[in-house]
Amino acid sequence: MVVSVRGEPSKGFDPAFDWPGLGEALFQSKLIIFDKDMNLVNDLATERIWSEDGNKLTIKIRDDALCSDGVKLTASDVVFTFEKVRETTSYIDLSNVKEVETVDDYTVDFILNHPDSTFEYTLTRIAIIPEHAYNDNYGQNPVGTGPYKFVEWKKGEKLIIEANPLYYGKKPNIDKVTFLYLDMDASFAGAKRGEIDIARVSMAYNHQEIPGYTRRNIETMDIVSLSLPTVKRGTYEMEGIPIGNDVTSDAALRRALSYAMDREGICANALNGAARPVYSHNPGMPWDNETNNIKNADIETAKKILKDGGWEDADGDGIVEKDGVKAQFTLLYTPGEVERQAVVLGVQESAKKIGVQIDLVSKPWDEIALEKGIYRDAYLFGKGADSPFEIYTNFSSDRIANYNTNSPSYGHEITDDYLNRAIKSTDQAEALELWKKAQWDGEHGVNSLGDSPFIPMVAFHHTFFIRDGVEIGEFRPAPHRGAYWITVENIKDWEKK
Repeated sequence: MVVSVRGEPSKGFDPAFDWPGLGEALFQSKLIIFDKDMNLVNDLATERIWSEDGNKLTIKIRDDALCSDGVKLTASDVVFTFEKVRETTSYIDLSNVKEVETVDDYTVDFILNHPDSTFEYTLTRIAIIPEHAYNDNYGQNPVGTGPYKFVEWKKGEKLIIEANPLYYGKKPNIDKVTFLYLDMDASFAGAKRGEIDIARVSMAYNHQEIPGYTRRNIETMDIVSLSLPTVKRGTYEMEGIPIGNDVTSDAALRRALSYAMDREGICANALNGAARPVYSHNPGMPWDNETNNIKNADIETAKKILKDGGWEDADGDGIVEKDGVKAQFTLLYTPGEVERQAVVLGVQESAKKIGVQIDLVSKPWDEIALEKGIYRDAYLFGKGADSPFEIYTNFSSDRIANYNTNSPSYGHEITDDYLNRAIKSTDQAEALELWKKAQWDGEHGVNSLGDSPFIPMVAFHHTFFIRDGVEIGEFRPAPHRGAYWITVENIKDWEKK
């Protein structure tokens, strides 16, 4: 089978550098994985046993997991992996892990500083590295216990894999898969020539047809969201740079903007129907709060919120003001993605209808980061996770001025209480209710009914052309950053007739 996919890993196929993000590891295995209904299920793990105080998770692993080179995987490989991940990657938060210890060859203890109801979700991010095979070149020639074994990688061109005959689980139906690293236009052209079985294409092709192929849009949680600073400029500093924003720090303005957004229009028109409107970062997840969903483009409610909050157009220039401050601010976004540009243009147009002027500025990420731009101006952020831990990092006051998390510098004692209790709960049902209450408890929260530090906008679909006779099944929703490789998460079940 030939597949065109984006997301070639710059550091290779090394879990120590966050390969594969949130998708299928291909060459390695994980202790715990998601099923398509977002339930946590065992993979390498056979048992998961929590201590009564919630400070220790004991995991027993299977004793029949062989690497593709024939060497058996043991508990010491799990310990090695977590030490490497802690050392090399900033994408996975292991700050609460005090120690990882082997109990015997097939049992591992994770000792935590405090109970963490999200820790098992964290484990779904980490694929296990066999210590004996690890070296500086491992990412270019990976070995592991996954369903496929590595054959060849030509950087910028293709990856070839073959089914691993030593794999402990269900054997893949497809013996050999070639992944082509093509841009979206080349991917569409390759499918038109009949050279590709599964072709990922841009939303620009969402209304095109290719004889012998079926077009399929796969829903994701790859969400773009407006991050709005909630404190006035100078409330905090980062590396001597004052952060905050004197306009977006007003809660009524943020709330009104959320109600005003024409998310449906942006999806249908600017994004060619290849996206869906969203009102939270976790739509459809077990920890989502149903009150997150508000009426689309509710201009009248938005105007009322502004007026009640003291914002009026006193000078008749079309821009509302309050205490001499005009409702005008900068929205930063990164260049190179037409989808994001389409969203910010829609945001600007929606805001204009309620008298808010948004000035769009495109800058490279490195420049934005250097200037602490995401803490000083509004920013179009990629969000959406398969763990409620994102709720904590987005809104906990201990993440203020803490680099890339809680970019709005949001803090509230009621929210903090819900978040801290949710994290430290040893009861998952209780934790889920607390995550929901942090979003809205009837009087207070971080969603559009409340303080609105973020305004979720749209979730991008993944558009594919799939050759007739090829079946790739159903997927769980792909989160941001797992957007590319999650497509192959059920690769073992693919069929080609």
